[in-house]
Amino acid sequence: MTTATLPTLLVAPVNDSPAARAGARHAALLAQLLRVPLQLVHVLPLRPAELSDVPANRTLEEDRDRSLRRTAARDAFVSARQVIAPTLAPPPEEIILEDAGFVRHPARAIIDHAHRQPGCLLVIGARHLSDVGKFMAGSVSDAVIHEARCPVTVVHPEVDHEAVQRIGRVLLPVDGSRHGERAARLAGELARCAGAPVEMLFCRPGEEPLNAPSEDESTAIFGQAHRQLGDIPAGIAERTLRGDPYYGRAIADYAGRQRDNPVIVMGRRGQGAWREKLLGSVSHRVIDLARCPVTVTV
Repeated sequence: MTTATLPTLLVAPVNDSPAARAGARHAALLAQLLRVPLQLVHVLPLRPAELSDVPANRTLEEDRDRSLRRTAARDAFVSARQVIAPTLAPPPEEIILEDAGFVRHPARAIIDHAHRQPGCLLVIGARHLSDVGKFMAGSVSDAVIHEARCPVTVVHPEVDHEAVQRIGRVLLPVDGSRHGERAARLAGELARCAGAPVEMLFCRPGEEPLNAPSEDESTAIFGQAHRQLGDIPAGIAERTLRGDPYYGRAIADYAGRQRDNPVIVMGRRGQGAWREKLLGSVSHRVIDLARCPVTVTV
């Protein structure tokens, strides 16, 4: 989905965790707004230790540990359905991901599945972890964000509450880049479906170095984003933020001051996980800090 047009399918990985429930709830909201089907997927791993523990005279389907994990998968789907409106039509499809080679990492199974779905948008719940925490815990959401070729929406557990029933505004950081253009097109589609306004956010350095963007440059970038957004009946506003050199905190802080259920849609340069950690990434920082759903496109 390189053009970031209106998604035709939402895919939400689920397990029995607050983060996954937050992701499922927001995915259901998006499915209603965009009028597209929703898939709930659960990865059924088989621990490496079990590879030598399956007796030759017994099939995998009869294996007790596998049966227990299938029960866990059913519990994950039940947990997700509890936070999804029963009126969602069509009802979400439930898919268990596994293969004969034994899935060992949920992120790879999720990414491979998403790549087989044309027009897919992934909606994944994520805990707030430091970079060290992600490395030690093996963050599934972090791996999905950096490797998926489709748009990814990240939802943190704190947005999982009954009051969130709509999208109040779409925040669109703009920088004039190609991936920013893709984000603008997706933001426009989402805003029209939600009946929400769009706020374009252009960041400037706090102390204005010599090579800071000129007013003419910011005007050109806003104009470019306007063309990609198209007509937004609820209106378009332009905001200039001042922040640190990477701007991620300024964007997240601005979103945190809004009280009408904002979402952020922004482009990601696709530098890869290690390069982004070493060089810094605005989208990476926004995802880590924002308390609202963040959608990134590449």
